[in-house]
Amino acid sequence: MNVALVVAGLSLMLQPTTYQLIDQGSVEAAWDGAPRVLLENQNAAMPQTPNGTMIFAYWNQSEQNNAGSIAITSGGAAPVFKNVPALANQPSVWMYNWKSNNLSVTNISPNAQTPIQIQAIGPGIPGTTPLALPVGATGQRLGYGQTAQGSALPQYMQLLVQSDSATTGIIGLIGGPPDAEGENGYVIAVNYATNSGPGTGAAPPEGYYATTTSNSYTFQFNWGSSVVFVANLSSLNAAPLKIVLRAL
Repeated sequence: MNVALVVAGLSLMLQPTTYQLIDQGSVEAAWDGAPRVLLENQNAAMPQTPNGTMIFAYWNQSEQNNAGSIAITSGGAAPVFKNVPALANQPSVWMYNWKSNNLSVTNISPNAQTPIQIQAIGPGIPGTTPLALPVGATGQRLGYGQTAQGSALPQYMQLLVQSDSATTGIIGLIGGPPDAEGENGYVIAVNYATNSGPGTGAAPPEGYYATTTSNSYTFQFNWGSSVVFVANLSSLNAAPLKIVLRAL
């Protein structure tokens, strides 16, 4: 008996069904980042991502208490699995630089009644049309899911994130030079449970740059004359956020 063949056969028998679903069942092979709902075992793929940070949002749309899962592949790398919590009022968010590789997302939820919405958000991505973000005190108010984009002046600038209520507000910011990992994205939360990030001595939650228990946060930077892109990643029932871009 050929032992190698027996071992290979056992390996195939033991291979999780989940892996057989990844990158299969395509319903959109040229996904442009616009909101797209994937049903069980369905897949969508973006042929090429930006060579810079992009916000990937995923949200369980099930009306039942069904926790979901997605598998994400890019550039031939091993799959990344993300849990998609049930009954959430806001999307989960992953900010990352896929470095111009493709991005393929598969709904591998175990329950058929678990549709999951996906969206890619960032400068120039068709999934959202940004509002204007002028320099000055007027600023821009962003509701759930809205984005804004402006141009920084070639000097020190400040971005103010402010909520007029006690609800937690979460903003995604993209701009400026990349860090050592090629990232230039930041997630900031106001009215959060704890203070964390630069100057606090506490590490922020995974994926965040900073959090504050205050209703406002100021982010200082000098990126030269460059684009500043922001997205409201708060929950459906959170108050709008006021975003002000001003020179110092």
